[in-house]
Amino acid sequence: MNRQNNVKQPPTYAKKAPKEIVLIRHGKPASAHNQQINASAYAQWVRRYNLSSLDPKSKPTAHVPLADSYIMVSSLKRASLSASAYGAVDINEVQPLLREMDIPYYRLPFSMKAWHWVLVSRLLWFLGKKGRFESFKEAKSRVILLADHLESIMLTESRVVLFGHGLIHYFLQRQLKKRGWLLLEKNSEFWGVSRLVK
Repeated sequence: MNRQNNVKQPPTYAKKAPKEIVLIRHGKPASAHNQQINASAYAQWVRRYNLSSLDPKSKPTAHVPLADSYIMVSSLKRASLSASAYGAVDINEVQPLLREMDIPYYRLPFSMKAWHWVLVSRLLWFLGKKGRFESFKEAKSRVILLADHLESIMLTESRVVLFGHGLIHYFLQRQLKKRGWLLLEKNSEFWGVSRLVK
């Protein structure tokens, strides 16, 4: 009698395919000038930036395939235009939670370059200074809601591509890493691509 036939073989399990989240930052807005301005002109600069079309010279630096992906786009104009420029035809979701964290503006008594205004205003914003815009605390709460929503989509989708913004992507990456996602690639420049898997 062959006793080997009675030996139980260990069960085999199919390896689960990893889930992937791809974050693509929008292209450079046409209004992203860096002129010397005062506080009043900076407030106008922020409004123009949020309504701006894309700089025609700004093109994707890499190409991420979009086939078989759930495509989510921020509700801000520069993100939807970037998705179109990238070749996204079928948008699954326009998501307000994915919009950029509000760019703060304060009445400070001096002039400086526009992007210096952004840096100084962001620093004050991080420190808790409030104004007529979303607070940093509110923005971080929105990131948690966005991560919850994204993970609910990943229950039925294997790959999601998001067209969004630099700062919201940064804090979303941090939140997803806390939840066990692995950051494989990171680029926060215009058209930059970041990838996470789980």
